[in-house]
Amino acid sequence: MLAAFGMLSFGMLSVALASSVGDDDEDAAIVIEAARTRRSASARRLDRDALDALPARSVEDVLRAMPGLHLSVHGGRGKAVQYFLRGFDAVHGGDLAVDVEGVPLNEVSNIHAHGYLDLHLIPPSLVHSVALRPGTWRPDVGDFAVAGGASFQLGLSRRGGQVRLGAGTDRSGELTVSWRPPRGRSGTFAVADVDLGEGVGMSRSWRQLRGAIGVEGRPAGLRARAWLLAYDGRFESPGVLRLDDLSAGVVDFYDAYPDAGGGRSQRLLSSAQLSGGQGQLSWETLGWAGWRDLRLDQNFTGWYTDADNGDRTTQTHGANAGGVRGQIGWRPASLFSLRAGLDLRGDAIDQTETTAGDDRTTRRGIQSSAAIWATMPVVASPWLRVEPGLRSAQFVITRPSSSSRASALAPKLSVVLFEQSPVSGFVSAGRGYRSPNLQGATNSPRAPIALVDSAEAGLTASPNTWVALRAIGFASRVSDEIVFDHVAGRYLTTGETRRLGADGGVTIHPIPHVRGQLDVTWSDGRYPNTGERIPYAPRLLVSAGAYAERMPLPRRVADATLTAGVRGWVLGPRPLPGGFFSDPATVVDLTAAIDWARWRVRCEVDNLLGREWRDGEFVFSSHWDQSTPRSELPVRHITAGTARVARLSLTRGF
Repeated sequence: MLAAFGMLSFGMLSVALASSVGDDDEDAAIVIEAARTRRSASARRLDRDALDALPARSVEDVLRAMPGLHLSVHGGRGKAVQYFLRGFDAVHGGDLAVDVEGVPLNEVSNIHAHGYLDLHLIPPSLVHSVALRPGTWRPDVGDFAVAGGASFQLGLSRRGGQVRLGAGTDRSGELTVSWRPPRGRSGTFAVADVDLGEGVGMSRSWRQLRGAIGVEGRPAGLRARAWLLAYDGRFESPGVLRLDDLSAGVVDFYDAYPDAGGGRSQRLLSSAQLSGGQGQLSWETLGWAGWRDLRLDQNFTGWYTDADNGDRTTQTHGANAGGVRGQIGWRPASLFSLRAGLDLRGDAIDQTETTAGDDRTTRRGIQSSAAIWATMPVVASPWLRVEPGLRSAQFVITRPSSSSRASALAPKLSVVLFEQSPVSGFVSAGRGYRSPNLQGATNSPRAPIALVDSAEAGLTASPNTWVALRAIGFASRVSDEIVFDHVAGRYLTTGETRRLGADGGVTIHPIPHVRGQLDVTWSDGRYPNTGERIPYAPRLLVSAGAYAERMPLPRRVADATLTAGVRGWVLGPRPLPGGFFSDPATVVDLTAAIDWARWRVRCEVDNLLGREWRDGEFVFSSHWDQSTPRSELPVRHITAGTARVARLSLTRGF
């Protein structure tokens, strides 16, 4: 019902906007006052030109530009990736709040992982810009804003139509058709996208279909937008390999055990937005609705638990979701302003988990939330800006036989020193939280909720126009850590944790259109009661890249522009259960594109060095060879990282 309501709202607003699409060259947006004020030394924003220069095959890959963020894609192309940020194993999104134009993308109470963040819904060509925000200091961002957040803006930068056709050495092919009216704004678009392939190795095939339509206009001086995203994907998952099997030559690096896993993912998401205001007062409101259907087949342990049927489980998750968001901005004087908002959300959830032996668990319920927030930036002096904020949230989980409630009070604070000087200081602190979920809620009237208190302090320095430096220290405390238990096949809470870390980097612009970037993040996460390290979360991540954004080529060569980027990263050893550490990994990716007239030729290479690197390493008991005796001893398992793959695509505008 909520999905149908969203599509109906989209259709009504589309009709209303059809006559107001203009021919402005710039899409000047009405924004809430101070909404983009910088509060942190680590925040980053990428426009379309920067995104084109970033080696990124998917929308998830775009997030790699966030300092301290690492992605693990061991579930196959179609399942949500695993996110690691500032020493957090954010699982499949539980500690990373991501939205698209204010619409939350994290799924509450998803059967596979609370906060499940599946970005395959968004066509990569439709991302107009992205804002990346490590930390928890945004009062307007609530659920899952634990380690950081990101916001995507949709739109097509080029007018007219485009057709893109590509193929890769991983036996893949893609076709994208997009259209923006010649006199339309970037938010008026239609996109159809097909991506399919077999992958390198066994059990890695995928098929993804995406569609998107949007409309943007300026009726009566207001700004109105509406869009609808649709996705259908099927995929295989290679699962894990025992390291002793790999060492003995029983399996090759890109092999998979029989019947390792896979799934199907379908989703619809729609939004209608309206904003306006004049002078001291501005406002914005949106309504959104979505439908979700997900099936995941997985087997991490072979025949360890069930010697007769095997340990394969099938998880299904269906949901209808929707919400309303509104905010106002008031700036009565140049020294201070006020922003406040209201967020409402409801999810009707139906999920099952079935074992190979036909044991079945069913959960149904409705999860709803309501939150209010406010922040008041104050310019105390030319060298000091203070922004206190507060967010209050209430949650209700209603099941057929009982209901549970929870609440969170999340104070926020950011302080900026010498904002207009060559050297600026930033201090921010705040509380993030993970909402309760359907699986963890019991018959108790109080549902468990995880709270995370974080703080960071940093400096930025820009001694001249072509170099910028940053140095940041951060700390956090988590009331209840989440760690994946492969034997149980689910994520479990493991108690209180704390993290300490540092983040530094440099950005240079030696010549126009060229940018170099270095990011270094170190963190130490432990259980304070025992001193043990938090398993799986990275301690050291170093990334470096060089990028050319629409750099004109010499006229004697061609009347064309070059967009290119090479990015490499080093992932240090990660702690594993039992005092072990994973192997480090080093990967380099490359992209290059030539634009001339209406044509674009683009080449992309993943894992340029061709390394057989381990995307994930785990320690647990398993039993895959039924001809050998079963052992309860934990052993090391690995998932293969991306193989060297080259892709070539050709785009024609019309």
